[in-house]
Amino acid sequence: MCDARQVKESTLAAYDAIQINAALLLADAASQELLRKYPVACSAAQTLDISDDVQVSQVNGRKELGPGAPAPKAPTFLMVNGVLDIAPGAEAALAGYVGIQVNGQIICPESLSGLLSGASVNGQIETYPDGCIRLKRTTVLDRTFALRARQGARYFAGRRVVALAGDIDFCRLAAMEVGFVTRELLVAESLAEAAIPLFPPDTEITVLPDGCAYVGDDAKLDGSLIRRWGGKLYINGDLTLDPGSAPWLEQVSYLQVNGDILAPRSLSEAASAAAAGCRRLRIVGGRLIRDKVSVTVDRAMLESAADGVTLIDCVNVRLRPDVEPELIRRRLVGLVDCVNVACTEEQRSAVELAAEDVVHIGEDTEEGGILSLLRGKSGEKTVNAVTYKL
Repeated sequence: MCDARQVKESTLAAYDAIQINAALLLADAASQELLRKYPVACSAAQTLDISDDVQVSQVNGRKELGPGAPAPKAPTFLMVNGVLDIAPGAEAALAGYVGIQVNGQIICPESLSGLLSGASVNGQIETYPDGCIRLKRTTVLDRTFALRARQGARYFAGRRVVALAGDIDFCRLAAMEVGFVTRELLVAESLAEAAIPLFPPDTEITVLPDGCAYVGDDAKLDGSLIRRWGGKLYINGDLTLDPGSAPWLEQVSYLQVNGDILAPRSLSEAASAAAAGCRRLRIVGGRLIRDKVSVTVDRAMLESAADGVTLIDCVNVRLRPDVEPELIRRRLVGLVDCVNVACTEEQRSAVELAAEDVVHIGEDTEEGGILSLLRGKSGEKTVNAVTYKL
């Protein structure tokens, strides 16, 4: 964040050129006029017009406002880069801010959503019915939940409720007039009849076989996964297979993947049989490289990977100039969701065959390929406007 509201004309006049690079630029009417008057090149994702007497409170992460939260004493603009969690009774705290901007998510009761009409939200507003007790966004129930539940209470889970443990006493919860509000219910088959009446009619319901385990993140199919969760699996993420997954795949009797199955070419046939329960089957190399800032692909890497190489979600990928295009075609199975892929013109056609959702493919220059695109054109000026750049 660059606060330019108190910039002085004498400061700007002392320079032949000024470059401002910021995610957020704060400027009032007087400072905006000065920025226009002098050679100021401004590259900002967003510019806010805020008078000089207003303080800016910036929170990176989570900000909670509730009945006990004091209203700011001075005029304050609240910026939250993350989650703004507003609890019932926060009306006074909300009214104390001259403006609110959230880059992320707002969570609040339905009765308070009207107070946010003047807020700027780059993200999502999630409301829940007044009077509900909030649970985790994904709540996994067990037998202890019925022991702690309150008579007549309604519980809210922002994303889903998982009810797969066989000893959850939904009959007891029904007798206590307990209800749930959520978007999705994952329920074991033997519990479905007692559980479903406790959820609203618009809840998305998935009935899973008894004994199915819920895995709440990306997973790799190996011995540790099977030993911990068993052979009936619901994966809330991607499931990755490697050449060593073959014997463990045979032990899986039920598989539902709320994401992609990533399987090497050697397991493509077996993975296809399991792919009915997933969003998409993606055939990848036996060597999978993910989420790297910088990766160099050389001849040794490709020659040693008999089942091929796939790179996913990498920022800068550089192919050594001595890697033959034919070797790239045989061993580079995929380049997926990468930003900058540097290669020679001779390698380019082979690289493009493996590329999917890659921002830039081209020569490896000192400018760094995509870096020149990120810098943008010199001399750009953005004042009192919202500008989005690659």
